[in-house]
Amino acid sequence: MRVRLDRYESANRSMATRTTILFVIGGIGVVVAILGFFIGLAMFAMPDKEEGDGLWARRGGIFISLFFGVVPAAISTLCITYGIRQRTRYRRFGELAAVARHGAGQLTTSELARGLGTTPQLAERLIVEATTVGLIEHGPLPPTPAPAIISPHSPHVIVAASGGGPPLSSTVLGPERVASAPDSGVVAPGSTLGGTYRVEEALGRGGMGEVFSARHLRTGRRYAVKTILAGAGADAAALRRFEREATAASALGHPGIVQVHDFNVTSRGTFYLVMDLLEGETLATRLEKGPLAWPDAQRIALELCSALATAHAHGLIHRDIKPSNVFLARPSGSPERSVLVDFGLVKPLAEVGASVTSTGAVLGTPMYMSPEQARGEALDVRSDLYSLGAVIFEAVTGAPPFLDRTLAGVYARLLNEPAPKASQVTKRRIPRGVDDVLARVLAKDRAQRYPDARSMRDAFAVIAEDGPATERIAN
Repeated sequence: MRVRLDRYESANRSMATRTTILFVIGGIGVVVAILGFFIGLAMFAMPDKEEGDGLWARRGGIFISLFFGVVPAAISTLCITYGIRQRTRYRRFGELAAVARHGAGQLTTSELARGLGTTPQLAERLIVEATTVGLIEHGPLPPTPAPAIISPHSPHVIVAASGGGPPLSSTVLGPERVASAPDSGVVAPGSTLGGTYRVEEALGRGGMGEVFSARHLRTGRRYAVKTILAGAGADAAALRRFEREATAASALGHPGIVQVHDFNVTSRGTFYLVMDLLEGETLATRLEKGPLAWPDAQRIALELCSALATAHAHGLIHRDIKPSNVFLARPSGSPERSVLVDFGLVKPLAEVGASVTSTGAVLGTPMYMSPEQARGEALDVRSDLYSLGAVIFEAVTGAPPFLDRTLAGVYARLLNEPAPKASQVTKRRIPRGVDDVLARVLAKDRAQRYPDARSMRDAFAVIAEDGPATERIAN
């Protein structure tokens, strides 16, 4: 099914207008009812001056009490009750829309139930209600542009996308959904790069490049090879970011940072880098199934803080931390570990003032970037801490701190509104300390945040799963 997010915004505005009118009518009805009751009661209790006059006064009091007291009270009760039900209904539609935004407007009943933290039966009831008002359409899903491509022989493979383009992440496709590898015109399955790497198959394609699996001719080890597409190769800035990713990631040598082994250019001018071939999925893909339990989110936070501490110690900031750039690697026979990928926007700390392109575009992802990065100001390590805090916020709630229908709306909320408490967004039970740590990490003023990644890691580490917890009370 597909959620019509465009219709939700207009329907929500219309609902707000209708409920306001209902509450106004209800309020007027309450005032009229109170006056009617008092006037009727006063007339009914009037002292008898003459037998006939007293009888008519009592009858008049009963009439006024009924038609100007009971009837307005009943109407106002109906209006207010209906208005409350409408607001409650559209609040549930708002939660549905938030889950749908995370899945690009498309989701299943089970995904909705996980996202809302409710039962499939209640999720099904919400779907029926949303369908009746035109917010949900059923039927075949529309095609998505530039899908990732993967072979059934290499499931769960992902490599980082180059800076400026969407993540080159792949999803598990059954044999019936495997497409043929696209022809890049320069690098293709069967070709050899630098006389060392034999290209085997295409793994993914993004806005800036393609990713292939390749095998080292002498050692037989498999790697991921990322190239810049021919159309993107003409962009000098993209090439510089591509080369920066290769040199930065290869110098760090941390298990939580994707390892780059080689960087070169083919005889036909195609730039490529060789990196670890990881098996698993991105955090973004994992969150499509719903928010994480705190122990899982805490483990990811600790591992990423450790990786950032290493990058920052080498004088580098990432500038584009988001769920699609966090890979949950599952090495054979080893525990899952979090790996930070895509160093295409990495910058030395001495150069971080240049966070705006020559065309005035801010580099990064608005829902996860710090306020100072959104303003194009000089950055330091605390900008990365903010972005990681936004990622952990989404990990425990299912949505980033600031969501809006338009990019301008995201920027407006990011720059002007305080971050909400995670415990007020999610229905899941989370330790109380999570709100305190995230509030400090997501502070608008960087001076109020943790000074470095190690301090942030220490703060997350002391939050116990079985400690005091907060839980939003569902209406």
